[in-house]
Amino acid sequence: MNRQNRRGFVFLLLGVALLANPLYLYPDGVSYETTYTYEASAVDHLPQTTHTDYHFKSCGWNPLQSAECAVVNDMARGDSVELRLDPDRGVDAEFWSFDYVRVDGRYFEPNATLDGRELTLSLDRVSAETVKRNLSRGLDEVPHHVQKAVRNGSSTVTEDDVYEARSHYVAYEGQYYVVRPATSERVPTGWGWKAPPDIAIDAMRLAAWIGGVALVWRAGEWTERGR
Repeated sequence: MNRQNRRGFVFLLLGVALLANPLYLYPDGVSYETTYTYEASAVDHLPQTTHTDYHFKSCGWNPLQSAECAVVNDMARGDSVELRLDPDRGVDAEFWSFDYVRVDGRYFEPNATLDGRELTLSLDRVSAETVKRNLSRGLDEVPHHVQKAVRNGSSTVTEDDVYEARSHYVAYEGQYYVVRPATSERVPTGWGWKAPPDIAIDAMRLAAWIGGVALVWRAGEWTERGR
């Protein structure tokens, strides 16, 4: 194989590679990962239950807020509720869907006592400090990224290390903290490339196709010269 034929062969390989373009010059399906930044705030109040890992309910004055709150508001005045259960159905004393409830700034712990087929519901008054202490978690009971946020004010973690992005209520050195996922960012991984706009990717693929055609044509020219 002479020099012209070798050059034509190389051009042909490059041209076919660009035309086949298995990687499309810039690969489809660029891998991404989501990073979450958690921020810790010292609080004196109980946070809302949204995305937290405990069951706390706040009932306001509106009786239509929920069926549970309608019952709770009555019992907060000192009355208990007795329910006669259907004998044809199973008995479950786990009536309440929350551990503590707040009514007009007061805190209560719900109780359900089962006596045969009769279920008695009542509320016991507790202090706010009792609720905070029992609903909060110690620093050694929360994930590492939450511990780091409490100690340093914030921490960043990838989605692989977080089962669910949610808030945490943590007790540490006599202070209570709410640790929330403040921001999230989706970044490309792999070679650390930044994903260009779709139009830029399409332009690069078109250029590769045109270049492939040109190289195949040029390979034919060099092959003709080598004969």
